[in-house]
Amino acid sequence: MKRTVSVSLDEDLVRALEAGSESLSSQVNEAVRIEFMRRRRRVLLDEMLDEYEHSEGPVDEALVDKYVELLA
Repeated sequence: MKRTVSVSLDEDLVRALEAGSESLSSQVNEAVRIEFMRRRRRVLLDEMLDEYEHSEGPVDEALVDKYVELLA
């Protein structure tokens, strides 16, 4: 089910979206969905890290830095 809402977007974004082959609404809907899922994953990861630190102690920041460098 879809619901009509009004939002304000920067003009350059609107022009870029309108240049695409999909409708403006479907592109905005997909972008918002992706961002919502990204934020939800972040919340879940933060909760998981809190649980880990509660049971195992603080995370070794040197180890975190090592993996961040490997994944960059």
